[in-house]
Amino acid sequence: MDFLGASEGLNAKAQNRGLLQAVDDFAADAQLDKSERQNVRQQVYAYCNEQLQAGEEIELESLSKELAGVSEKSFQEFTAEQGYELEESFPADRSTLRQLTKFAGSGGGLTINFDAMLLGERVFWDPATDTLTIKGTPPNLRDQLQRRTSGGN
Repeated sequence: MDFLGASEGLNAKAQNRGLLQAVDDFAADAQLDKSERQNVRQQVYAYCNEQLQAGEEIELESLSKELAGVSEKSFQEFTAEQGYELEESFPADRSTLRQLTKFAGSGGGLTINFDAMLLGERVFWDPATDTLTIKGTPPNLRDQLQRRTSGGN
């Protein structure tokens, strides 16, 4: 039994990753603009977070009802037709679901996270040079940088 429980835990993370991909593909298939796509991600995150807080599983049918009106076909129909192998219900994985609304990463002494809606507005990524540009640094970070570069610390 313990082995099966461990296997289900791994499956939950995979199901959540599959859900994220399905949500992005569903929004793209519905030809939504950037703002509408972000609204769909936010709706999905709100539903999934609510389920997580209540100790309930994500139910594909309920989520599909939350997304009614986004496209002519339901989210549940879309995932079945496109072959996403999502279970009818599965546990929510907080760290995976956070990717619906945030970008985060760390490495080489650097940790960055920001709201997904800021990409292309205040945060710009150039894939050709692998450069991230931030317009308008947070005040507390700016203060630290100014103190350090002026020799104050």
